[in-house]
Amino acid sequence: MEAAQQVQDLNNIIYDRFLQDLEDDLLELPSLPEVAIRIGRALDDDSSDAHTIASIVQTDPAMTAKLIKAANSAMYGRCTPVANCSAAVVRLGTHITHKLVISFCLRELFKSESRELQQRMEALWRHSTRVAAICYVLARHDSRFDPEQALLIGLLHDIGVVSVLSYAEGFPLETRHPELIDDLVDCLRAQTSSTILSRWRFAADYVTAALEGEAWMRETGDDADYCDLVIVAQLHSFVGTEKALNLPILDQTPAYIRLNLGDLSPSFSLQILDEAQEQVEQAESLLNI
Repeated sequence: MEAAQQVQDLNNIIYDRFLQDLEDDLLELPSLPEVAIRIGRALDDDSSDAHTIASIVQTDPAMTAKLIKAANSAMYGRCTPVANCSAAVVRLGTHITHKLVISFCLRELFKSESRELQQRMEALWRHSTRVAAICYVLARHDSRFDPEQALLIGLLHDIGVVSVLSYAEGFPLETRHPELIDDLVDCLRAQTSSTILSRWRFAADYVTAALEGEAWMRETGDDADYCDLVIVAQLHSFVGTEKALNLPILDQTPAYIRLNLGDLSPSFSLQILDEAQEQVEQAESLLNI
């Protein structure tokens, strides 16, 4: 009992210190990669075209290769493969290119020097890409949403956990109790994720999905939003796992009702996603190019 209390006391101290450092702007929060920032600025300039965007992408050879692969992937490819960056940007369009560049850059943020914390980073990436892929496929079935924006919102919804795990890397090894880190992640993920996205100047839809993406019974009225996609995608990603035992069933949530997603299968998964499993897998593969 005394040991458990000591862990809880340590948790409270770290939690308070983290929030204070976050408020005082003392945390080393992840930065949006420079190539993504430069493309965003170029898109704000109405005179920028596909060749201008391609010239920015080509300053990063690894990103160039990924973008060409994306343009030739099952999601975007056609009969004739593209062979250079300009052709890839023309095929994808400048706005999709921008969202994909951000998505590809994010993978590099999920890194830790600690083997234990790196395992958590990898699990976080798998969860984020799964949620992003489901958001993308759901958005393709609902004209109210932009699929690539849905994919990026899903990918970013837990970005704050990267900061929490990086913060934990500074703990003494003997204090890195799995239960302590789990508690910190649960308590800090929403506020930290929304803070990072606000500082990156992402639109309100991104910030709201990060802040409220685990408010399973969230009520907002009649209009569905991107946060509803994230809620449904997360719950769907947990179907068949132990975590699902402590969460509401999809068709009990307001988000499910607002999105009008049809029936659940006997295993409580969405039939619309069961039928589109190949599309989900294609979207996940795209994010892991």
